[in-house]
Amino acid sequence: MQSVQSASRRQVIQGNQINRANRSRHVRRWWPALALALVVLLFAGCSSTAGSNTTNGTGNTPGGSSTVTPSGTPNPSDTGSSGSGTTSSPTAPQHAFAWTQYDNASTPTPQIWASINGGTPHQITHLPPITNGCDTQIAWGLPVFSPDLAHIVASIGSPQCGDGNLVGPVDIIDATSGAITTVPGGANSYDASSVRSAGWVNANTIFFVSSTNGSIYTYTMGGSPATLPGISNAYEAVIRGSTLFWSQATYSTGTNNWTVSLHRYDMNAHSAIGGSISLGQVHQNCHCSPGDYYLQGWDASPDGSHVVYQVTTPNSGSTNGEQGIASSHIYYANADGSGASQIASYMSTNQPIRMSISPNGQLVAFTDAFPTPSVITASVSSPGNNGDPNFHAYTPDAGGYPVWKWDSSSFWAANRENGDFESPGTKAIYYHVVGSTSALIGVNGGFNPWYTIA
Repeated sequence: MQSVQSASRRQVIQGNQINRANRSRHVRRWWPALALALVVLLFAGCSSTAGSNTTNGTGNTPGGSSTVTPSGTPNPSDTGSSGSGTTSSPTAPQHAFAWTQYDNASTPTPQIWASINGGTPHQITHLPPITNGCDTQIAWGLPVFSPDLAHIVASIGSPQCGDGNLVGPVDIIDATSGAITTVPGGANSYDASSVRSAGWVNANTIFFVSSTNGSIYTYTMGGSPATLPGISNAYEAVIRGSTLFWSQATYSTGTNNWTVSLHRYDMNAHSAIGGSISLGQVHQNCHCSPGDYYLQGWDASPDGSHVVYQVTTPNSGSTNGEQGIASSHIYYANADGSGASQIASYMSTNQPIRMSISPNGQLVAFTDAFPTPSVITASVSSPGNNGDPNFHAYTPDAGGYPVWKWDSSSFWAANRENGDFESPGTKAIYYHVVGSTSALIGVNGGFNPWYTIA
């Protein structure tokens, strides 16, 4: 067995001998559109209540040239009792919405943009274009704000002049000045830029998953990275309170299968929490570089008490891109895996999917659940069978992580993956109101969004 990180390094090394057309998991290539203007907000939700996601839903198809920004996002059904017989809208917590889009330089360069506390969107980073002729600035990783909204942790990812998945040095970015500080540690301080591989322990300390050696590190600004003991072959990680949830991925050259499991770690005690949850296996359909691939989806609730996760069985005969899945089921369980129940049962997919639990802990948004429509929401408390009023399918299709608004009324999802940087068409982030029937573009030219509630 070898780790996902070791395999990634092998793929990068071999990448120069492999046709670059294999880079995108869905083989969708594009050259970034340069329409970056941000104008007034114009939102409506986009969904259909289609019973299955194997065919297109019946909702309106988003269109037009209007660009929608996160500032001034409407608050549908966002009223509560004031205790005096009247209603009032809850006060929004401190929050930041951030994403990536390409600038309009002669050599398009990815930059991080953000709207903080609903303010006017503005450009955070100002990377200069690359000049060495190599794709070393493909896309920023998820732009995760610190709890005090003063800094962002992200990596500027690329296949490192090869054809592997997107990795890059972990950076801490000043949210006011845009100044970038690279985490020391050389190659060990690289992470994967298209998965949840970095975040904040507190306002001064980050954690990150090394794409080089599969360890998870913490780093306090101005110090040196420190390895968390007892973790190996790490792939993704998120933190909820004092608990780090992380997935472990190993690859078998004998079967060509990835085996993935979900674990917990006590950040106060710096020790593993017993038990794990098996997410099954995914078959890799070639002995080559699969490009910017990812594995089974999962998430932990905001309070860390529950998890939602995808369990798959491998399909060695699959022709669905580079990854083979014979079956896929979604489960909701206590954090230790007990009390598991199947949800989103009517969702049929043959892909590893992304998922995100809403801030109120009651809903889950799914993306990449191909075939079309690939965007779904479902309740954590119902099985999600045909006709379930809490099961909704949305258009257009989306890749990358869905990100919820603070009040759980709506979410954003991008129509492109990080690795689809040369697919035809325009990248855009769409805004969806849960259960609604139409949508408009949230950020024209945007992708890889993230939302931080302080």
